[in-house]
Amino acid sequence: MSETLLAELKQFVEELERKERSVVYRVPDEAVKNVKRAKSLEPLLHDMFMQAIGPGGIRLQPILRREFGIDAALMDRLDQWAPYDKERMADALHDAVDRAEIRAGNQGVFFKGTPSREEAQEALRILRSIAHAAVAIRFDERTAGPEPYVEMLDGSLRFYALPSTFPEGTPADYRSLLSEGRLASMSGSADVTSALKAYARAWYQRSSLTFLENPDDYFSYEEVEPLLYAMTEEQTERLRARYIERIRALFAAVRRENDLDRARKVTTMLETVIGWQTRPIR
Repeated sequence: MSETLLAELKQFVEELERKERSVVYRVPDEAVKNVKRAKSLEPLLHDMFMQAIGPGGIRLQPILRREFGIDAALMDRLDQWAPYDKERMADALHDAVDRAEIRAGNQGVFFKGTPSREEAQEALRILRSIAHAAVAIRFDERTAGPEPYVEMLDGSLRFYALPSTFPEGTPADYRSLLSEGRLASMSGSADVTSALKAYARAWYQRSSLTFLENPDDYFSYEEVEPLLYAMTEEQTERLRARYIERIRALFAAVRRENDLDRARKVTTMLETVIGWQTRPIR
């Protein structure tokens, strides 16, 4: 009896879910007007930048609910919006990004000090390019593909490189940004992830930075693996040699202390370091 009732309930839920997936949602004119009328858009730039450097992909729904008061239920069904409404919202958002400024009283959101006028203008250009790319990823189906993701990564790297910006562009910031796992979770697509890795590798190879090759710039040897794709074999070997020097010193200390647990950890560390390989990007 109860099994029959459960089966009927599940079938009913499946039917409702199927109907729900087939609904096409229209966006009220007022929602688009809210975006067109919006001022004080620093939070929009900041939140989109945080999405671009974060680990979880581009989710504009919470930002649009918060900044423009767009209905939560409507935003949760963004993928089911009518194509025309997606285009209208994308156009309104691109216009809002173009209107955005960084006013003097709000510079502390983006800078750890007082930037020069030129730096503030360059930062604004970069933040706008990142925000435009985020809108393209979520709304502009014509631009689907790796290009907006690469543009976001490029913009984030350029923002880090400015002298007064926050985040500051430390080795830890760069490592987090370039980590293979982060790039994969950002894109959700093997092709896009490959494009991001190729761009990141080319960027590192033409830069004067060496933080990927220096053990002092890692919190732990376990952080190295997701960044090997960006290094050449020579750079990987240089990093391996430096870690092995440390492991020799650790081994000497462990031998004096006869510490089994530490000896096992050092063994695991050496096995990991020996196994590092520069993999082709695919």
